[in-house]
Formats: sequence, C-alpha cells, structure tokens
Amino acid sequence: MEYETFKKELMDCLLRKTEEGIKIRIQTVEKNNGIKAEAVVILGEKECIAPTIYLQEFYEEWKSSGNIESVAELILKRNACQEREVDFSLDCFENYEAARGQVYFKLINYEMNQILLRKVPHIIYLDLAVVFYYRLERGRFQGATMLIHNCNLDSWNISAQQLLEDAVMNTSRKLPYKFQGMDALIRELTGENICQYEGEEIMYVLTNQEKCFGAAVLLYPHVLSHISKILRKNFFVLPSSIHECILVPDLGQYSREELAKMVKEVNQTQVEEEEILSYQVYYYDRQKEKLMM
Repeated sequence: MEYETFKKELMDCLLRKTEEGIKIRIQTVEKNNGIKAEAVVILGEKECIAPTIYLQEFYEEWKSSGNIESVAELILKRNACQEREVDFSLDCFENYEAARGQVYFKLINYEMNQILLRKVPHIIYLDLAVVFYYRLERGRFQGATMLIHNCNLDSWNISAQQLLEDAVMNTSRKLPYKFQGMDALIRELTGENICQYEGEEIMYVLTNQEKCFGAAVLLYPHVLSHISKILRKNFFVLPSSIHECILVPDLGQYSREELAKMVKEVNQTQVEEEEILSYQVYYYDRQKEKLMM
C-alpha cells in the first residue's frame, strides 16, 4: 500500500512540474529471467522514444526522505540528462532494409524465460536461447536496445533464418570478442600488477569489447576453436552472466562438481537475478570442436 501511495504522489507531482502536452506514464517492464519492474516514461509531444527510468531506487529514496518533491526533481533531472534525438524516427526500425544493419543476437536462459520466448523469435542452444534485438547506434541513445518480437518478423516479412544470418554478421563484426586472463582483467580494473598464480593462467574471461551481452561470443564463428588452439587444451565454460563467461582450461585441478558449485555461488551472491545466464557448466572438446553440457 505504501508503494501505491508513492506512485500516486509521484505522478501528481510530475504532472505539476511538467509542461502541458508532456505524457507521463508508469509501466511494467518485462526484463530478463521473468523479472518485472515498474518504470516511469516521460514523452514530449513529438517524441517517440524516451529513457526508461526504473522506480525502485526512487521509492527507496522516498521512504528515506519522505520528500516526494525532491524525488520528482531527481527523476526529471535523470530524464533531462538523456537529450532527445529529434531526428530519430521509427521508420528506420519498421523498414527492414534500414534496420538489418542494426539487428544483433544475445543469449538468455531457456527455462527461465518461457513466457517471453512465446513472443519472440528464438533458437534453442544447449539450455539457452538465442534471441534478437535492435540496437541504436548513434546519439545520446547509442547502445539502447529493443527486443525483436514475432510481430516484427511479420511486419518485416522476413524469415527467422534471414534474421539470424544478419544478426550473426552484425554481432560478431561490430561487437568483436575479447579474451583475456583473469590476472590481466584485474590489472585492467584496478591498475595494480597482481599475479595470483605462478605459470600459466588458470582462468580466462570471454566477453565482447563492450562487455554487454558478451556471452553471445560463444556462438561467434570459430571463436571457441581459435581459443582452444591458443590454450592447447579442452576447457570448461562457466556462464558467469549474460555479459561474460569464464573459461577454465582442463588441467585436472577442478572437477565439474566443484565448478558447478562455483557457478551457483556466483549466481546467488554476485549476479543480479535478471543477468543470470545459467547454472550449468559447459565443456569444449577441441577434437570434436563442440561445446557440450
């Protein structure tokens, strides 16, 4: 009940503080893994796209301060930080010839997204699903994404195979993979020269250059085969999130059970629920050139 009071007071306050013609609505957003979150969207008269501003952090601020005026100001400032692209038109999304260069794919968990997968084109891969999205590539909204639904395929009059081919080409070319040792990653993040182990690395990070939806690199053509030639060993793949995977060369130091416990612990303590990819441990056999569960 307290949350409903917050939403009503917030809407009233935002309407008082904005000009006539501004459209304000609170909507439920379906996120990955069945997570739902409410967000406020503020649209100008001629705008067709706006930032999605999730309410939870502002609800916590309101519970702490009790000041709805200051909370509304924070939301309006957050919204204002995202300058609108006045020349953005949905025409570039509705016309597939214009959109095809900006379609990408990502990996999500199959079982945890059953309801969503009824609505979107997808391909099952191991215990995962390949889904597709449209990505804005210029201006202040650069990097914003829109999930592609079945109705989009109908309006574009294309097949799922055509979408897959275009998405694989775009994703692998525009979001190239990044493969580095864990020690190198720690140095990159902290600036400190820390060497945890003598000899060769025992863990590697695989993602893309933007570290966003980076687990998709598992399906880039020839990437796992190329990595196996670098490591000269079979390796385990730990799905640390939808954004990256950890690769562990099979040196005999870890059992699959130990690695599965590691994945479970990381998912439960370090990863946001909506960013969990899987609880499975995968294994790449370089002779078969195949990733398996």
